[in-house]
Amino acid sequence: MKKQIEKKYQTQLDNLITLLKNTKFLTNENVESAIRNVQRHDFVLMSDVDKAYYNEPLAIMKNQTISQPAVVSRMTEWLDVKKGQKILEVGTGSGWQTAILSYLVGDGTIFSVELHPELVEFAQNNLKKLDINNVNVILNDGSLGYPDAAPYDRIIITAACSKIPSLLFDQLNQNGLLIAPVGNSSQSLVLLKKTSQGIIEIKNESNYVFVPLLGKFGKR
Repeated sequence: MKKQIEKKYQTQLDNLITLLKNTKFLTNENVESAIRNVQRHDFVLMSDVDKAYYNEPLAIMKNQTISQPAVVSRMTEWLDVKKGQKILEVGTGSGWQTAILSYLVGDGTIFSVELHPELVEFAQNNLKKLDINNVNVILNDGSLGYPDAAPYDRIIITAACSKIPSLLFDQLNQNGLLIAPVGNSSQSLVLLKKTSQGIIEIKNESNYVFVPLLGKFGKR
């Protein structure tokens, strides 16, 4: 993976990191390292490359977005990724969140499911630029998960769902974590853990807005 960032982006990235720290959206050194090493400008459209380090979502294609850096940082920190883990991502988008997870798992593996062929190609090309080889981007309905590689240590849903598809809990390891934005016009970011006593809520934070989860068990 490319480690050196072009000088013209370095100040913008430093300013973004400072903002995320000051607003308490970035508190973990490993996640900071991932954000610094996985350069966001490699995952946006060329027309938006000068906005890559703004703390805002940016449109990509098929009415989808690359998430706001603060949100990516929050979700990644809550997910508590460990080296060697196997992670399912529902909604690849441009591949930026995917690449951050890839960095954190080290010799682990990411399975990322995306419904739009154009985004599968876009993400695969973006990941290839950084020589990332521990990610499998799969063209499929993410609301079904990806049972072929289950169970997973972590599951992250990057689109809003009215209700988390129960199939995804079936694909989660015991003591595994799942994070998702749940709600309609506005969502709550919810972190859940699968235990021997059932699914328990670990964290819940309101006032998020994501594009809707599509597919068989997506938003109606």
